[in-house]
Amino acid sequence: MSSAPILGAILEHDVIVVGAGPAGLIAAADIARKGHDVIVLEEHGTIGVPDHCAGLLSISGLKTLGLHPPSDVIQNVISGARIHAPSGLSIEINRSKKEALVIDRRKFDEWLGLRAEEHGAKIVTRSRAVNIRIDRSRGCTVTIQGAEHRRLTSKSVINAEGFRGVISKTLGLPAVPKSAKYPAYQYEMSNVHFSQDQVHMFYGRKFAPGFFAWMIPLGDGRARVGLASMNRSKMRLDAARHHHPVIHDWVRDAKIERGFGGVVLVGMPVKRFSVDRALGVGDSIGMVKPTTGGGVILGGQTARIAAQVLSGQLEREDLSVRGLGHFDKGCRVIVKREIRPMHIAQRALTLLTDKGLDSVIRDARDLNLLDIVKREGDMDYQGRVISRLLQNPRMVLVGLRAIRHINPFMNGWKGGVH
Repeated sequence: MSSAPILGAILEHDVIVVGAGPAGLIAAADIARKGHDVIVLEEHGTIGVPDHCAGLLSISGLKTLGLHPPSDVIQNVISGARIHAPSGLSIEINRSKKEALVIDRRKFDEWLGLRAEEHGAKIVTRSRAVNIRIDRSRGCTVTIQGAEHRRLTSKSVINAEGFRGVISKTLGLPAVPKSAKYPAYQYEMSNVHFSQDQVHMFYGRKFAPGFFAWMIPLGDGRARVGLASMNRSKMRLDAARHHHPVIHDWVRDAKIERGFGGVVLVGMPVKRFSVDRALGVGDSIGMVKPTTGGGVILGGQTARIAAQVLSGQLEREDLSVRGLGHFDKGCRVIVKREIRPMHIAQRALTLLTDKGLDSVIRDARDLNLLDIVKREGDMDYQGRVISRLLQNPRMVLVGLRAIRHINPFMNGWKGGVH
């Protein structure tokens, strides 16, 4: 591609990354490491602030990204999970090994920022990208609102803005639909009374229709207690703290240290991931786990694919949508293999009444389906185990029993199917 001047100046950068979250910083580090000029624009004054994440990351997922967080980032180590049905029945998933890290998300993002800078990327805070103009034959112009209103130019752009979709629209990329965004709220609490090596997930329409509540131990009697649902997440979380029989028992003497809200994405990714000279990564293209809303690992996976493709196309001087098409192909493999099965499973659960949820959890225990989960399950790459479960005759029986409890007034497929 030509590096012809835009606005009377030679292009300043090879890549502008919009957003200093994990996906943007991972992409920036990988591209800068290959010798390209990369600048990251972050609208807030400090990387990682504000944080909106439960902070639970699988050890295997971090390894696939080549990330080894320092000890000061890690708050706790998790060995398993317990899933609670509306009736109070629960099942344990524990493979007798360390499965996940609970991280301080602010420190984690700061560490990723330092890592990106060590590889040669430049990070500029208090710089909000408000508009991007792309000339397919000449380059990109990014308008920034911050301490001063200015413009930067580059050969290409990575959109890592998160779920908002503002930059996606200026680029001509599809944005994550509003129907796929569920409100979430969580508290960090001290003096909680429950096991500090297990994550707990609580299902039930009464407290969390469409999703679930969670308790994540931070160690030393502290925990993140949160909930996501179709609506009124904070009100529902407060109700669960006071009235859910298990949650209330464990937090009855707890002190709230802070509370913060966020958004959980529950739908399928968008249909297109790149245009001429630009592509999206992570939450901006809906690349998250529909079953849990977690996006750091899958977002990081898309970031690494983006970095590999974009670096190669910069060297070939071909940043056309056709040249960047390898990125779309790589993302679609993840969608087909992992995200689509997770999405089907999550949507199926939203169709069930509380009796149906009880039925699924009870049958999974009684029919020994947990053995498959323990043997082949992975926190981030759940598609394989879901596919294996769907092929198992015992799972057919589970489905036949549960189908009696579909809520006829609930459109469980609303949101994210597009």
